[in-house]
Formats: sequence, structure tokens, C-alpha cells
Amino acid sequence: MAEKVTSTRWFGMAIQALVVLADNDGLCPSGKLAEKLESKSVFLRKILRHLVKAELIQAKEGRDGGYSLVKKPEDIHLSEVYDAMRAETFPKGFFDVESKECFAPYTRESLSELRDEMEGWVIEGLKQKTIADLMTR
Repeated sequence: MAEKVTSTRWFGMAIQALVVLADNDGLCPSGKLAEKLESKSVFLRKILRHLVKAELIQAKEGRDGGYSLVKKPEDIHLSEVYDAMRAETFPKGFFDVESKECFAPYTRESLSELRDEMEGWVIEGLKQKTIADLMTR
């Protein structure tokens, strides 16, 4: 399994970037995208790399370059974005069951299984929503 991104902020920013790109005609330069999202271009480009690698967006380099969606907004499920970002479902420490000081081995194992099951629920929910769903609100 790929290493997970340590912040759910990345997932949220990726969703926002996709919504902006879906609402944009043509290529959108990273500077313009960062301005719309009130983010730093360097941080945003790190996120966009994940989306390019997952083939959710495409990038054109150079002076007239920018980013655009590869798929229609209604064909991009939030679970794909989640997978591309490998985001943690819960903020760090929210459901940390690895502590040997707090849990007996059998309890730690049961709680780990529950955490994984909860992540499955989140992913199933994300499969039901698309970028287009977020644009209609």
C-alpha cells in the first residue's frame, strides 16, 4: 500500500482545486488556481502532481501552460481523489490505536480493525459523490 499523506488538508485542497478546474474554461495556470484557493503555488503544485499522476487532471508546462480536467466533473468520484491523495481519514491522533501504553494487544487489534472498517465506510460514501455534485450547491 502506498504511503499516506499525513494531512487531510491535502485531500480538501485537491477537491477544491478540481472544483475550480471544472468551473474553468481551458487551461488554468497554477498561480491563478492558487489565488482562487487562497493558497501558495508551491503547496498547490505538490497536490496537483498527485492528481496528474492519478490521471484526473493534465498539465501543460510552459508560458501558456496550466492544468485542466481529464474527465468530466460527473465522472470524477471523490473516492478517486481520496485514493490519489492517500489521505488519512481521521486527523492524526483522532483514532490512534497503536499506543502500547493505553491498550492491551487484543484491544489494540480490535480497535485497529474498527478503524479500518470506518475508513471503508468513508471510502464507500466518497464513491457516491462526484465533483459535479459539489458544483451544484
